[in-house]
Amino acid sequence: MKKYIITVFLFFTVYLCASAQDGHNHAHDLQLHNNPSDSVHADSIKLPQQGILIDTAKMQVPNIYAWKITERLGERTFVPRDTLTRNFHQNMLVDGRSVAMGYLGNIGSPAQSKIFFERPDKSRFIFLDPMYLWRKNPEDHYFLNTKVPYSNVKYQSGGGGQNAENRFQSELSINAGKKLNVGFDFDYIYSRGFYNSLSNKQVSYDFYTSYIGDKYKMHALAYNNNYTNIENGGITDPTYITNPNSTSLSSYNGDPKNIPVRMTDTRNKMRGRHLYVTNRYDLGNDMEQYMVNDTTTAWRKKENYVPLASAILTTHYNDQRRNIASSYSRQNELYQPTPSLLGVDPNTGENVYVEIPKYSGNLNDYMSFYSLKNTLALAMNEGFKPWVKFGLTAFVEYDMRKYYIPGELEGLGETVGENSLIIGGVLSKEKGKYLRYKASAEKDLLRNDFKATGEIVTRISLLGKELSVKANAYIKNITPSFFENNFSTKYWNWRRGTDSQYMGWEKKFSDTRRVFVGGEINLPELSFSKTRISGGVENIQNYIYYGTDMLPAQESGSVQVISLRLDQDLHYGIFHWDNQIVYQVTSDDKVIPLPDLSIYTNIYLETKIAKVLTVQLGADAHFHTEYYMPGYEPLNMQFFNQRERKFGNFPIATAYVNLHLKYTRFFIMMYNVADGMGNSESFSLYGYPVNPRVLKLGISWQFNN
Repeated sequence: MKKYIITVFLFFTVYLCASAQDGHNHAHDLQLHNNPSDSVHADSIKLPQQGILIDTAKMQVPNIYAWKITERLGERTFVPRDTLTRNFHQNMLVDGRSVAMGYLGNIGSPAQSKIFFERPDKSRFIFLDPMYLWRKNPEDHYFLNTKVPYSNVKYQSGGGGQNAENRFQSELSINAGKKLNVGFDFDYIYSRGFYNSLSNKQVSYDFYTSYIGDKYKMHALAYNNNYTNIENGGITDPTYITNPNSTSLSSYNGDPKNIPVRMTDTRNKMRGRHLYVTNRYDLGNDMEQYMVNDTTTAWRKKENYVPLASAILTTHYNDQRRNIASSYSRQNELYQPTPSLLGVDPNTGENVYVEIPKYSGNLNDYMSFYSLKNTLALAMNEGFKPWVKFGLTAFVEYDMRKYYIPGELEGLGETVGENSLIIGGVLSKEKGKYLRYKASAEKDLLRNDFKATGEIVTRISLLGKELSVKANAYIKNITPSFFENNFSTKYWNWRRGTDSQYMGWEKKFSDTRRVFVGGEINLPELSFSKTRISGGVENIQNYIYYGTDMLPAQESGSVQVISLRLDQDLHYGIFHWDNQIVYQVTSDDKVIPLPDLSIYTNIYLETKIAKVLTVQLGADAHFHTEYYMPGYEPLNMQFFNQRERKFGNFPIATAYVNLHLKYTRFFIMMYNVADGMGNSESFSLYGYPVNPRVLKLGISWQFNN
């Protein structure tokens, strides 16, 4: 099947490349502003401000424009396309996805942001969560509308030989008329890694289509992911990195491949798919009768027409499968089987456990998740009458889920069903310059899950200029996922039920309750400066985490996290200095360990050569203070807390050149130029060092016909 997909992909690429013609596309220079125009047939437009929901078919458009949708209701949010000329090199790095990012060292590996408020909510299939940088949900997909066939090819490479990492990405898009678009995306990652038994291979692709008519709108996506991660569990001794000249080290000789690792011959493989379609139909009459002359009338479209209401139907099918396999001969030395709960002593009330003998065969366990979700909604649209200054949406959603978990005996497994019935509503005001807001609430009638969110944006005059202010908050009650309460491999097993007295079961985890309040201020942009200040505070009760034993635990009390962030860009002529600074405080670093201070700084010169070639030459660095950096456990694919040693106070620095010429972007960089300097504590996660100094390059080539 894969070779047919690749054959089709290469055919379309060759066709579009052969038919590409030179011409100037102004889409990458587009500035986003509000525009009341409502016609899809014009040749150009200034699109609405990024982040504003737009759900109209009648907009003037450039040659190519892009938007994302909300997963539940299919509302459109126009966004800039990936055509940035500045910092292209960071866009292609894992480190570039956050001010401070923890990952295994390779592109395509499991990752966790060290900035707490950047971490996404947990999913119902927790093994997919560490892959959040590489997976694609419907709300992550870019839908396009193109007046001409469009394709974009990206390639990046680093290292060579047994250490090489490569990534190839391509997107194809074409319109069949003004309303219907079809496209195909392909993403291939192959990273061998610098350390023994640590490599990734990923193949992801999707087909998508959208139809934006006068009354009917549709978005559909078919996405497949296939991830294979070779696991080593981390290096056995950080001294190989922090003090490589130590006489206690053996067989190192300066080659990272010689550093002993925790395990070999072990891999995690994940395969899954999304099948998604959302339909929206506007209710109301968009035609009006007018007089042609004294005796003749005709019909025409109403000017600036806003439909009274919209009916929405969304269907989303998702399945994910995870397999862990290992033939490592020393697995029994790594993992002690968790004792099985036999029951409760009636005299003492204490749990009675029975020890499970060590498993001697190869590890080969499989678990899966399946979900079929249908959402029906009715939306009253903002502005269908001049006095209607808000929109109101009500929805009902039914989600049928199934889980498969292996049994404690080989060949046995269990399938468990779960249902969810959610009702909710959204109140919003997305139009207007000085006040916009959005509030939503939802409740699962079959479970204890509840969520209420709110956001308000306004503009304030300051010294003759305007600044924007945003405040947001949420309250969430989240039931533990099935795999947090239930887990089974050849080594670790736990089962949690509603009754601790039930034979063989422990009491399940309690619901997690989260309350957050935060905000953001965008100060007026000056000729030499652009500033944004943001922050928030969150209180979390019954937080579920993975402790020093790498097993799940729950903090029965409350943990607070406070964060303050400053984004400050300075420039004078061709000189630029951009900074992102995040300060975090956690009330219990044994439950939620975080670096106090995280910084990304970027100093560069940017200019044009011969008025066509944009050059960005500079150096940047990611840095955070010391803290008890989490580790990563391949057996359950979760990040765990450790208290053995703090790491940090080491910059991950890069020297780079970015070039941009018409449709082509190119970068060349020296990654981790500070390797071996300072305290040498260049660790991304506990046991997982940052890759050594290496030359990387990348290219993005866009074709427009």
